[in-house]
Amino acid sequence: MPRSSSSRRKNKWQQSPRDLSESVAGMRTSRSLQDGTWSVQTVKGNETGKVYVCPGCGRDVSAASSHIVAWRQDAPHGIEIGVESRRHWHQRCFDRFR
Repeated sequence: MPRSSSSRRKNKWQQSPRDLSESVAGMRTSRSLQDGTWSVQTVKGNETGKVYVCPGCGRDVSAASSHIVAWRQDAPHGIEIGVESRRHWHQRCFDRFR
């Protein structure tokens, strides 16, 4: 049977716009704080089972809960060192200690 020349997919311009609130929630932002400029990204909970230690309070941050990942942009030895030193924070701890 010959293939149809028309596409079975909808034209992307005819589709309704996507809700971007989920993807915008995880976008990286920059915050200028007293101790320098920080890259801050909100992380939605996932089921990886990982556990991190919050540098603010010293308690566990479960990957299953929503939290913040942050690192300094102006690291002493360049941006690579800053990204490698990113830490997982509770939202409240980051707001309190930074």
